[in-house]
Amino acid sequence: MKRYIVIFSAIGLLLYAGQAGADPKTFTQNEFTTAESIDPGMTQTGIHFTLGDDHKSYYPAFRYGMGALFEIGVKFGVTTAEFGADDKVGGLVGADLKYQLIKETEGVPLDMAVDVGFDTTWVRSSNASELSFSTIFSRGFPLTERGYKFTPYGGLELAAEYGSYTNDRDTNFYVFGGFEWKISQKFMITMELKTGNTTLGGVGIKFEY
Repeated sequence: MKRYIVIFSAIGLLLYAGQAGADPKTFTQNEFTTAESIDPGMTQTGIHFTLGDDHKSYYPAFRYGMGALFEIGVKFGVTTAEFGADDKVGGLVGADLKYQLIKETEGVPLDMAVDVGFDTTWVRSSNASELSFSTIFSRGFPLTERGYKFTPYGGLELAAEYGSYTNDRDTNFYVFGGFEWKISQKFMITMELKTGNTTLGGVGIKFEY
């Protein structure tokens, strides 16, 4: 565990060192979810931190298993963005709907899911919204018989950005990858790197009940 924290901290420092003083290019966020769906009626509560080229976000997030391999997620929090030499603080809200298309079984080595999400950020009286479509792949590796599990995941995302902050309606392409480590029956940590039009890294913790 300490090794992963050191690696991720190094990635975060590199991203922070490369931040420019220009206005942010995009306010995209990390995915922080595997392809495996939450069991019906189960809830995940998490706290996540994202560090981008020129913005940082901190937000709680909630996910609920709706059944039939569907789950819904919501998040809200704050974003700090660099505008010239100043940091400005704004708000962040978002929601997504995930459906698991393929479930890992004997002879099927991976889980696969699709996710449709919407995030909006407002900073300095302007807003930037992002409508995203993601394809996620993951595979779980049980560590004990009591449910502890390590799950690497990755995928592709198309994101359309618009709003009063953005002059042009851009569609951006991203690749992301990370892992979710269930270190007890109810607690897990997740780390992720996402890159495309901009590069960002993130870390989070989740509780399941």
